[in-house]
Parts: sequence; structure tokens; C-alpha cells
Amino acid sequence: MIESHLKTTLLPILASSGVFLYFSLMFAIPSGYSYGAMTLLLSGVYFMVRHPFPTLTGEDKAIIFSLLAVFLWSVLAVWLHNDSPKPLDQTSRLIMAIPIMLMLLAMPPRLPLLWASVVIGVVLSNGIAAWQLHWLGDDRASGFLNIIHFGNIGLVFGLFCIAGMLWAGTQGRYATHWRVAFLIGVLASIYTVMASGSRGSWLAIPPVLLVFLYAFMHRRNIKHAAMGLAGLVIAVGVVFSIPETGVQERYDLAVTEVDKYMATKYVGKDAAVSSVGARLEVWRTAFILIPQRPLLGWSHKDSRAELERLVAEKKVDPYMLEMANTHNNYLEVLLFQGVIGLGLLLAMYLLPFWYFCKRLRSPDLPVKALALCGSSLLASYFMFGMSQVILGRNNGIIFFVLTMVIVWACMRNAES
Repeated sequence: MIESHLKTTLLPILASSGVFLYFSLMFAIPSGYSYGAMTLLLSGVYFMVRHPFPTLTGEDKAIIFSLLAVFLWSVLAVWLHNDSPKPLDQTSRLIMAIPIMLMLLAMPPRLPLLWASVVIGVVLSNGIAAWQLHWLGDDRASGFLNIIHFGNIGLVFGLFCIAGMLWAGTQGRYATHWRVAFLIGVLASIYTVMASGSRGSWLAIPPVLLVFLYAFMHRRNIKHAAMGLAGLVIAVGVVFSIPETGVQERYDLAVTEVDKYMATKYVGKDAAVSSVGARLEVWRTAFILIPQRPLLGWSHKDSRAELERLVAEKKVDPYMLEMANTHNNYLEVLLFQGVIGLGLLLAMYLLPFWYFCKRLRSPDLPVKALALCGSSLLASYFMFGMSQVILGRNNGIIFFVLTMVIVWACMRNAES
């Protein structure tokens, strides 16, 4: 009797509650995402132990195997290089998402709670940003994450709100209420990205734009799509041109730093260190090291010794000894896990991205909306990784993998 109650009542409630807490508290409190994530993890583990697995498609299995493969290779790389197991703390999040995905495939969260939590989450991010900028006097808002992730995740929330407009069209007399809520979410997302001052967030716009164009553009609506594209270009231009947004200032600074580095190959010292110049120099250094051990990569100890040698020979800037990582997810994996690790990482991105994209032209609006969310998430994260090791921090990798499996499970249930 108790077992039946858990399966039919409590677990579905926990699934919906966990998803709601996960998105709505993302920015609001320190480690806000962890409350929903832990609720989902414990529920997922219980589900795996006490209930038969749901019937899995080939796509479900491919996503699970891609997550498992990245984790197992990271374990093998640590063992081969005799490195510290600390990086496994991040990659273990990939396998923790598997029981959550299995549970949500069998017991999906209620879609109104999912969409509402996305809007609530990004709106609450504005309160945190305004408090840090105007009360604490910080130059850039970071929430309780960090500056870069605050802007990146805030952008993804905004993209989800845009996709949610499709789902709103299925809500009958409540459609207008949902559209207003999603519009507020989009505006809140723009403020969050601008408040963070994260230049890397804007890198996601071009590929995400292509995703949306593929989803919506066809012969019959090419005029409307062109108008929408023109409106987006105008909006970006307005944001860029208003000095108070800080976007133009950050762009001009990036251009100045690139020009300075290209002219002098000098990163700088102390407060004068160039953010972009440091990235360019550490990427150049990585391209010196990677060809020497391309298959399995370097151990952290050996790479440090080689880096010190290069600095002593004045082949790279001394500031490289102070860099914590390569500031590029793909170079980081290639440097320490070799081409095999990079291949598995790319598979983890590209397989689910392809599966989401296959549904972008679905006539079923809830399916199409969720496919847009999933493909936008993956396209964004692929670009975020170009300028930072976004999967190297707990909040970065948890948001990526947990959001992906939540959206995937919701989409699979919506289409079935």
C-alpha cells in the first residue's frame, strides 16, 4: 500500500517540486539550484532501486551512454596520469543525472510548473543583480554563482522564455497571461546579462539564432521571420548603443585588449592584466603543449613542469604560471585528456543537440517549444565553452546536465 502510494502520488509530486525548486531558486539564494537538484537526485535513486526502468529508445540510451563515457574517461585519465581526483567531483554530476532522467521519463514534471519556475527564477535574478549593483556598489553582478555563469545562465533562461511563447499558445484563455509572463522573463534575462557584463554570453547568440531560424523559417512565413530577425538586430543595436548598458564599453575594451596583445604579445601585470590578452596567451601556450601528447594528454604535474620551462626560456608570458586553467573547455580537455576525451565531450554535446533539432519543426507546439529549449541550451553551452572552462565548476556542469535531462524527459513525454 505504501509502495503504491509512493509510486502514484509522492514521486510525481517530488519530480514536479524538484524541477520547480531547481529553476526558481537558481539565482535567489546561495547554491539555490542544489535544493531542487538534491530532491530530484534522491527521488531518482529511489526510483531506480524500487521501480522497473522505463522503456528507453535508442536516443535515450545514446544520451545516457554519452554522459557515462565522459565520466569514465575522466576517471581513467586521472588514473593514467596519477592526478588528483578533484576533477571527478565535477564529472560525477554527469552520472548523477542518469537516475533523474530515468525517473522523469516515467514521471514527468507538470509543464506549467516548469515554465513558471523559469520565469520566477530569471525575475529573481534581477533582484539580486540590482542589489549588488545599486546597494553594494559592485561594478558587475555575479549573483551567488560567479560573474560569467550569472550572465550565461541568465541568457539561457531568457531563451527558454522565448521558446515558452509557443507553449503559451496551447493554454487557451490563459495564453495571454503566459505570454506576458514570458515577455517579462525575456526582459529580465536581458537585464541579467547586461548586469553581469559577461562578454562570453553574447557568443551564444549567432548559433542560437540559427536554431530559431531553422525552427520557424519556411516559404510561407519568410516575411514574418525576416521582420523578427530585423527586430532582433534593432534590439541588439539599441542595447549596444546605450552607454548605461555597459555593452559597448565591454566590447571596446575587448577590442583594445586584442589589439594590444597582438602588437606586444604582452599580458601585463597585477591590475593591468588584460583579460582577453591572458586568454589569447594561454590558448597559444596550450597549442604548444597539446601536440606533444595528443592522444592521452598531460598530467597536471608534467604540464606544470613544462610550462615553467617555457616561461624560463621566455617562450610564453610569466603570467601563465598564475592561470588556473586554459579558459577554453575544449583545449582544457584536449590538454589533460587527449583527443579521446575531446571526442567524448563533443559527442555529449552533439548527440542530444541533434535529437532536439529533429523536433524543431514538430507540429506539436509543446514538443517544439521544449526542442527549442534543449537545442538552445546545447548551442549556448557549446559557445560558452569557447572562452571558459564552464564544465569545470559545479554550478556550470550541474546546470548543463540537469537542465538537459529535464527538458529531454519533458519533451519525450510531450511527444508520446
